[in-house]
Amino acid sequence: MRVRQPLQLLFAVICVSLCLWLLPPAQAGPPGKINDAQLREAVAQAVRMTHPDADGESVKIQPRADLDQDLSRIAGRAGGNVSFYETATAPTLPAAKDDPMWAVISGDSPQASYTLYSFDNSESFEQSSQEFNRLISQLALSLDNNQAASLAQFFLGCCNRGTHAEIVADEDLLHHTVEREYLNAYGDVWRTLEAFTEWWQGYQRSAFQFPLPVIPEAGGAYRITVATVVTSFGMHPQLQQWNFELSHDGKVRVLSVQAIYPKESRWLSYDFRATIGPSH
Repeated sequence: MRVRQPLQLLFAVICVSLCLWLLPPAQAGPPGKINDAQLREAVAQAVRMTHPDADGESVKIQPRADLDQDLSRIAGRAGGNVSFYETATAPTLPAAKDDPMWAVISGDSPQASYTLYSFDNSESFEQSSQEFNRLISQLALSLDNNQAASLAQFFLGCCNRGTHAEIVADEDLLHHTVEREYLNAYGDVWRTLEAFTEWWQGYQRSAFQFPLPVIPEAGGAYRITVATVVTSFGMHPQLQQWNFELSHDGKVRVLSVQAIYPKESRWLSYDFRATIGPSH
């Protein structure tokens, strides 16, 4: 995994923030606001600064309207001025693990400030967590239980980009998700049923129980638990549990990430009998 130096990334953010000030007036969209094309170009400049070997045609900028909508549901009107973009340094490929997600907070007029945020993937999540919290601090949130749970899931959507993971809220959804992943992997019903049955029996032996997703704490803070099914090509699905601490104003701290079942990543077997080994 390639991790860029913090100073290099900070320099890129500062430079592109200046570019946002200098962008010409929008020719389309609401009067007095920067349009999508201008925001994409600003993000593209930042990507080129952090990837000096990338030419103009090799930077792919993809808006993430789903994240825009998710934040608006959590933050209300305060989230309406935030636009999210996914980037990749090769136009024919999906975003790689070291390609960051970008967010831009736009003002209500050309004279207002425009701020750029980069959720850079890192092994410890420390850098992306700090940047995420810097963005959230601008929104003046006051969370209730439902918003706190949604914000923790939203954090994973922004900062956990190097892993394909699907959030599961209960055993029914876990059952459906794992079975579907085996069907995608094997392509036939018999091997799917065999592999899923063995996975489910091992999961039941782990005696895992879905905990309460939200536990209020003193001072308006929350303890949040999110379960995800992680899938990688050629690997068995793995159930993981994320534990977060959220402050009343939405600051996120990752407490732990725990593999529930299987405890270690396991390769799929394409023989008729597919086993993931004993439960730990």
